[in-house]
Amino acid sequence: MVLMGGRMNNEYDEYDAIKQDVYQLTRQVREYEAQLDEVKRRSDIQEALIEMLNISLLPLQLNEQMQRILLLVLNIPWLALEKKGCVFLADDTGHGLIMVADHNLNASLLSLCSHIQFGQCLCGKAAETQQLIFRDCVDHDHDIRPEGMKPHGHYNMPIILNNKVLGILNLYVKHGHKSSTLEKNFLEATAAAMANIIERKKTEEQLHALSHKDELTGIANRRQFMQRLNEEINQTDTTFALLFIDLDHFKRVNDNYGHDYGDLILIHVARRAQECLQEADLFARLGGDEFVTLLKDFSSPEQVFDIAKTMIQHLSKPYHIKGKILSIGASIGISLYPQHGTAIEDLLKKADDALYKAKENRGEVVIHT
Repeated sequence: MVLMGGRMNNEYDEYDAIKQDVYQLTRQVREYEAQLDEVKRRSDIQEALIEMLNISLLPLQLNEQMQRILLLVLNIPWLALEKKGCVFLADDTGHGLIMVADHNLNASLLSLCSHIQFGQCLCGKAAETQQLIFRDCVDHDHDIRPEGMKPHGHYNMPIILNNKVLGILNLYVKHGHKSSTLEKNFLEATAAAMANIIERKKTEEQLHALSHKDELTGIANRRQFMQRLNEEINQTDTTFALLFIDLDHFKRVNDNYGHDYGDLILIHVARRAQECLQEADLFARLGGDEFVTLLKDFSSPEQVFDIAKTMIQHLSKPYHIKGKILSIGASIGISLYPQHGTAIEDLLKKADDALYKAKENRGEVVIHT
């Protein structure tokens, strides 16, 4: 009996040892799986950031880029998100946020949150504090509560560059969700990538605007005018008029009073001329005292003539510049598309020829015949 009992004890010891080995192996497997999951998630983060870089290189408007990035983030499998959210960009005042991208938000929320101020609701508070705000439920900081709002939580990630808030990434999470360090790290990396994309896009837009604007008057320059002219000709069933405008007696102002006075007159000319036009029209400065209008909003050549006469009347009124009263005039030559040609060179030449005739008597409007 003693021998049998010893054998049983040995078997129990072996069984306990096997159980301990299985436990250790199971724990090691789980740790290994957790490490693999961690590696996979970090790999997903890197892939997402690379895809954001690819999005930044696409020829898209900034709002479209933000929309694609939002969808990219919402579709990362391991992020416990509600597949809904939005992106805000800072407005021109630097104290407000404008929603530029959204996904699965209802009409009421889109209306209430289209433009919010710093400090308002969670997004505004994240912008004001420049800190990530996480909430696992709807609390007192939710200033905006549309009717029928269901329980949920939020990640509100400020998009910051050089201590300046450029926007907010607003993501929904399930009610009671527990945030993780990896989630926060990912959102911080995403916000940093978005900040660089926003800054780059805004720089591109500023450079584009500068290359298409007249530096003195702020209106369209020759490059923008030629681009628009080409676009109009490439459209089907389009009509427009070209008005070549030359200022009369402008050289006399420059000679008698200096270029400072002449520059101020050109600025006033740009403002006055635009008051005679509609939104669809384009007024541009070609250089010196030469301007051009691409006129879209008219019903007949007679109406084009009348608009040109009105413009001359406006431009010929006295200018009050630095305590002096100065006077100039204007002459206008006109060509019509497609009556006077379908090629840019023909239209420009015919408008210029008409302007030459108009300047023979100064202050005249001549439509090419």
